[in-house]
Amino acid sequence: MVSLLTTCWLPARFKDGSVGKLAPVDLADGNVVDIVATRADLHGAAWQFLLGLLQCSMAPKNRSRWEDVWEDGLDKETLRKALAPLEPAFQFGADSPSFMQDFAPLTGEKVSIAALLPEIPGAQTTKFNKDHFIKRGVTERFCPHCAALALFSLQLNAPAGGKGYRTGLRGGGPMTTLIELQEYQGKRQTPLWRKLWLNVMPQDAAQMPLPASYDASIFPWLAATRTSEPPANRVTTPEQVNRLQVYWGMPRRVRLDFSATQAGVCDICSAESDALLSAMTVKNYGVNYEGWQHPLTPYRLPLKGEDGFFSVKPQPGGLIWRDWLGLSQDNQSENNTEYPAQVVKVFNAHPPTDVKVGLWGFGADFDNMKIRCWYEHHFPLLLTENIIPDLRKAALTASRNLNLLRSALKEAWFADAKGARGDFSFIDIDFWHLTQDYFLALIRDLENGQNADERLSQWQTNVWLFTRRYFDDHVFTNPYEASNLKRIMQARKKYFTKSAEKQSAKAAKAKKQEAAE
Repeated sequence: MVSLLTTCWLPARFKDGSVGKLAPVDLADGNVVDIVATRADLHGAAWQFLLGLLQCSMAPKNRSRWEDVWEDGLDKETLRKALAPLEPAFQFGADSPSFMQDFAPLTGEKVSIAALLPEIPGAQTTKFNKDHFIKRGVTERFCPHCAALALFSLQLNAPAGGKGYRTGLRGGGPMTTLIELQEYQGKRQTPLWRKLWLNVMPQDAAQMPLPASYDASIFPWLAATRTSEPPANRVTTPEQVNRLQVYWGMPRRVRLDFSATQAGVCDICSAESDALLSAMTVKNYGVNYEGWQHPLTPYRLPLKGEDGFFSVKPQPGGLIWRDWLGLSQDNQSENNTEYPAQVVKVFNAHPPTDVKVGLWGFGADFDNMKIRCWYEHHFPLLLTENIIPDLRKAALTASRNLNLLRSALKEAWFADAKGARGDFSFIDIDFWHLTQDYFLALIRDLENGQNADERLSQWQTNVWLFTRRYFDDHVFTNPYEASNLKRIMQARKKYFTKSAEKQSAKAAKAKKQEAAE
């Protein structure tokens, strides 16, 4: 058994540019500046592992205590003493309890350890030789360090996995958003602990007090699994366990096989190891989480229907600028009320004055059990609340123009536009990504005090002109049917001449009002 708190196992970069391994108890070392995992999903998992540790052991009681650490620094001995009670929960090896694994031996299915990674072909895929792009047998042996991180990543992001294989606590493949420290007191290179501390919430703000003792109510692998077999399908809610379990959800039942290790090179990090792992046992009907909201994930509440909150998940094309409002502030879109991650809301309430920050969002886009893409975005955190209403208006204007563009292209491309079938998502993806620079310029101008009405009028014109130009550029490159010039011109006249008239009328009205004043 090895300790995941005192062993140097997390891949890290140091101030001098060198890379090595970090033990969490040494996190207060100011020479450690970043995590450098070889895979993006494991990089994000390592960040969330350290954040969970800090939130469960070092979370200050209130904002004043939080600021004390921010200003005075994270004390090495204080951190070590705070982590000491967690030591029994972070043992990793063949004996029980072992980090993120079933407390009791499993009698389930024996599979390759590669199944911890979301892109690895499943049994059906390999049986029918459909693993064209990601081949079987490429990633089969993990060093213990990578195995622990991959196991944690699976438990964090678990997608649908077949009958009874539960998804993660926040649904399969959730979006994670973290406050990103870009500069501190004018310096761009800052210690890792300081970057993490921006995402540690005071106990009172998070409504997650530190416990008197640490047990299975926080770390579920310390006792027999709360299984969810039918017909009971038992669920686990925040009221039934400690709310700090939100950082340590364990929906999948797994036991790694430590009995048949071998020497060689890890297929993930390429490091030499004399204890490579290659197999594990899995079983369905693990913990079935219900009613949770993860503090690092944004949520949405539909305006219509009886469905409750749902977590934001990456979609084809990744995050778009329209999403930024709901990731930074409470917002209302056409279909949903949007809520940023709790950690973002807590930060927004009392942001430090000596920092430059952004928002770092990442996650995998899953189609049921299949991973389609990994997305990662770094974008501005919208802190200037007084411009949010104007940005909402800008987003609604853009959405209307996108609807117009989609309809115009379909009518130009198809004789039966209403009956047209196909994947038109590329239009939406293009639209949001190609108008991003306009939106950034709008934010910059509004923050600099430019007249909001004038700037929104200009925005409306710019987006409409972009929409018409996009139509003109794509209308003759019909991916579905031969071009029909008459149909094209009719669609252009129907959608863009009327819009042009509306734009001209609004501009004339604005000039008339200006002259009258």
